Amino acid sequence: MRNLWWSGFSEGKGRLWPALLLGAVIVLGGCQAREAPLSPGAATFKQEVKKCLDNLTASLMAPVAKKDVPAITAALEKAESPAVKLCRLCPFEIGVLNPSGETLAVFPCKGDGKTKNFSSYDLIIKAAKSKKIQQQRFFLQDGSQLYMVCAPLISQETVIGLVAVAISSKDAEQRWGLKEKEFLALDFNT
Repeated sequence: MRNLWWSGFSEGKGRLWPALLLGAVIVLGGCQAREAPLSPGAATFKQEVKKCLDNLTASLMAPVAKKDVPAITAALEKAESPAVKLCRLCPFEIGVLNPSGETLAVFPCKGDGKTKNFSSYDLIIKAAKSKKIQQQRFFLQDGSQLYMVCAPLISQETVIGLVAVAISSKDAEQRWGLKEKEFLALDFNT
């Protein structure tokens, strides 16, 4: 059985195919994925989370590099003022992890205070490997959803830790009108 597509080339009958193929390559090669236009609430959410992460990153670099947990906790407490502006009306937590995903500090501390290991979480793995801000939705035991944004702390091209901001999806929707699909589509690296 002959391949009709290829035989058209070899017999001179398929002169239209090369032009179509070239056109497809040009069109597809020129198309780049871009972030969809954001709603005003999503744009504000992205801007506020980015600003919070930028402030946290600046204050956490030195203590995380030294693995100084009391200094990390102090930096989180000091960063409370700008972070509270991020989400005045909604509960949130900020966590600092070592490069392997173990918690160093959480603020405000709502749990038992024990170190937790998140090394198997896709969000942590992706943020550490890509060295880029990543986000993911999580389901809690009561069925509610949590939005988490995780940023790597990078020193001399090496991930020295991670900082994560967790926000209830319900509160994010009430404050910013942010829906799950739009949250997952955000690109915090642009």
